[in-house]
Amino acid sequence: MRVGIFDELTFFSRLHPLVAAIYFVELFTLLLIFNHLVLTLALFVGLCGLCGWYFDCQKVWRTLKGVGSLMAMIWLFNVILNQTGRPLWVGHLGSFTVRITQTAVLYGVTMALSLGGMILAFVLFNGVITTPKLSYLLFPVVPRLAMLLTISLRMVNLFTQKFRRLVMLQKTRGIVVSEGAWRGRLQKTGQLLRILLIDSVSAAMETAVLMEARGFGAKKRSHYQTFRWQAMDAVFGVVSLIVFAIIVGLRLHGWGWTGDITQFGVLGSGDWWAGLIMIGFINLPLMGEVGYRLCEN
Repeated sequence: MRVGIFDELTFFSRLHPLVAAIYFVELFTLLLIFNHLVLTLALFVGLCGLCGWYFDCQKVWRTLKGVGSLMAMIWLFNVILNQTGRPLWVGHLGSFTVRITQTAVLYGVTMALSLGGMILAFVLFNGVITTPKLSYLLFPVVPRLAMLLTISLRMVNLFTQKFRRLVMLQKTRGIVVSEGAWRGRLQKTGQLLRILLIDSVSAAMETAVLMEARGFGAKKRSHYQTFRWQAMDAVFGVVSLIVFAIIVGLRLHGWGWTGDITQFGVLGSGDWWAGLIMIGFINLPLMGEVGYRLCEN
């Protein structure tokens, strides 16, 4: 899911690709190792603010609406399938008994926020780790995997752009996909997808011929863009590692995790402190922006 690419003049976009990649590894790790509601809410709200700062607010809002529907589905599945804990409501549907429990509601909200945070973190990752940066990190180590990831990350964006362009061209011929009966819409969409499939196969064959002609995989490749290590990379990397180590240390002491979901609650001991530290970790790029602008001035 791509919302946009960062401005090249921002601090986050000027970070060394290795430092940015380490930060995102730490961020994804934090989204996985906590299951308390307050902490996942802090991570989700912090990521929403970070996306709103770096991307266009309207695009972020559209992304949140799409993410919200998926989060609601995850919450609903948890409420329906999880029958453990103190019941909040009990109903009967024929011979079936439907129970909505406190554990299901709270755990469903937590899982939904965690999934939403993952998607928003991946949106940030797509905005920061551009194709040249991804190539710089992976091509010297695993060139074929790097090529696969590069193609995968670009495929959805290019497919969407081509589909929108094709829809606009079809409108000039009087073919509107969004109008008419459902059967007609499906037929029109199928015709457009067939055109896109033929175009994709043709472009893939052309790309394969060009890669073979340039000897891809025969030796180490050069890079379109070079990245130099700077002082701000070292400072940001060290600070993020220290804060991440503190948060992981709190997790190892039992903060932010409940193993028995029947004991699941809204707030655990020390969650507020851990939440404040995690919000600080998420806002490290914004702190870097302030320091970077002060140094530039």
